[in-house]
Amino acid sequence: MRSDWVISTNRARCRDCYRCVRGCPVKAVRVREGQAQIVPELCIACAHCVRVCPQGAKVIRDDREAVRQAIANGLKVVATVAPSAPAFFAIDTFDQLADALQALGFIAVEETAFGAEMVGKAHRELVDAEPERWPIITSSCPVVVNLIERYYPDLIPHLAPIVSPMIAHGRWLQQHYGSNTYVVFIGPCIAKKAEILREPVLGAVQAAITYAELQEWLDAEGIRIVPTQRAVEVVPRVNARIFPVEGGLVGTANMDTDILTSHIVTTSGLEACEDVLRGVRSGSLAACMVELMACEGGCINGPVMEDQVSAFLARQRVIQFAARRQPRPLPTREQWPDLSCHYADRSVVTPEFGEAQILEVLHAVDKFSPEDELNCGACGYSSCREKAIATLRGMAEPTMCIPYMRRRAESLRQVVMDVTPDAVLIVDTRLYIQEMSPSAEKMFGTRLSQVVGRPLQSILPATDGFARVRNTGQPLLNETVTIRPELVVEQTIVPVKGQSLLVGILRDVTDEQRHRRELEHIRRETLARTEQVVNNQMRVAQEIAQLLGETTAEAKVALSRLARLLQEDRGE
Repeated sequence: MRSDWVISTNRARCRDCYRCVRGCPVKAVRVREGQAQIVPELCIACAHCVRVCPQGAKVIRDDREAVRQAIANGLKVVATVAPSAPAFFAIDTFDQLADALQALGFIAVEETAFGAEMVGKAHRELVDAEPERWPIITSSCPVVVNLIERYYPDLIPHLAPIVSPMIAHGRWLQQHYGSNTYVVFIGPCIAKKAEILREPVLGAVQAAITYAELQEWLDAEGIRIVPTQRAVEVVPRVNARIFPVEGGLVGTANMDTDILTSHIVTTSGLEACEDVLRGVRSGSLAACMVELMACEGGCINGPVMEDQVSAFLARQRVIQFAARRQPRPLPTREQWPDLSCHYADRSVVTPEFGEAQILEVLHAVDKFSPEDELNCGACGYSSCREKAIATLRGMAEPTMCIPYMRRRAESLRQVVMDVTPDAVLIVDTRLYIQEMSPSAEKMFGTRLSQVVGRPLQSILPATDGFARVRNTGQPLLNETVTIRPELVVEQTIVPVKGQSLLVGILRDVTDEQRHRRELEHIRRETLARTEQVVNNQMRVAQEIAQLLGETTAEAKVALSRLARLLQEDRGE
């Protein structure tokens, strides 16, 4: 059995937006190093973080491979399909879906409405038998159960000690097909993936997949849900099939569904559920039973249903489908399995922090007075103090304060802009001036207030470099441009990714260019003078060589004559 939590984060996709923190009703998201992490012991598996994540960074545990392996191993794999299926697949008869699932390898396909019928009646029996529990809180929604066990544990005595329809049907399937049956729940709820791992109900259902996962599986195998070819028989409505709509359990139990009835409360949506739970806690809510569903409108608006149809159309489809004949009669009371379930306090103790500790965290993000506490909620917490406490708990980071980080970034930017000796220009892709450093103001002899929002060409005639960077997206490095005769700059221009801005850094190289020209002039003069000296030296050398040559020849003639005279004198 898998022990990993049902929701995790793809770190490569998580991008510091804090949408999941803002969306989580119980703040079960921890942020570390800018990455959002689900804390399983705090999570109620409502999957709201999955719905609101704009980057698709939340990953749902996928049981399909385990189901495929069970089929490949020859196990008796049986599907229990939630009664909200008509809202997703728009089927007219249950056989249409059953045929498609059997084509995947399921040996049998049954309706979870069987379990819903049992659970609905069991709740009615409990209401009649134990008035001391009133108001009894329905236990069919796993998210509501998680919410009570972790955040309202004092209300567990009011929570009906009855399993959900999925577990009830799973237990029935185990006794009907054999204890070694591999039961797969198919529905709209991500929390069901967590529910099957709960110790009190372990073994009733082995895997849970969503409608969206099933559709992907069918598409991959090329299996279509074939429209029915025969007339659909209409019969009296089967109340168990309306279980996924708000008030469905009450209807299944044949209790009074009049919304004006005071002794029964039905509501959906986590905010409304918590409102009811606070009423139960205070003792001010007088009712015999409250039916709570975490998703607004009921299971027909589950986490995988939002991209399909409107909740109202989904409700209509489910109610219409409830009047279709079922392939199997609902079980009798004698066929019921054990429907009992034990619920326990699973709350996490929240540490207490002193005022000095909270103030220290607030001061770290420049909040020194109540006026500094904007309580903007951008970090995901309703107040700056709440976020400070979350920081002390290790659930949040100081840098999650958007106003503080913006002020800090602007301050750092201003420091850089103020101290850099080079001129800095920031323009948009239209080449309109957005920002200018003090050194740029000095270079162009203007003020930012006078030129902001104006075309760059109003102060910089040569804008070709900026235009090239805008058009190509490639940076331009160290290009020398003459702005005016007395001003030459070396410009580097880079695009700001994702912000439609260009940053230009212009370094004044006028003096360098003048020195370079002067050095070039000196070099040319030196070369000319050197060439003249060399030519003069060559001429002198040639003249000396010529004189030396003549003198040498005369000396040789004289010496030859002297030698002959000496020979003649010796009589030789």
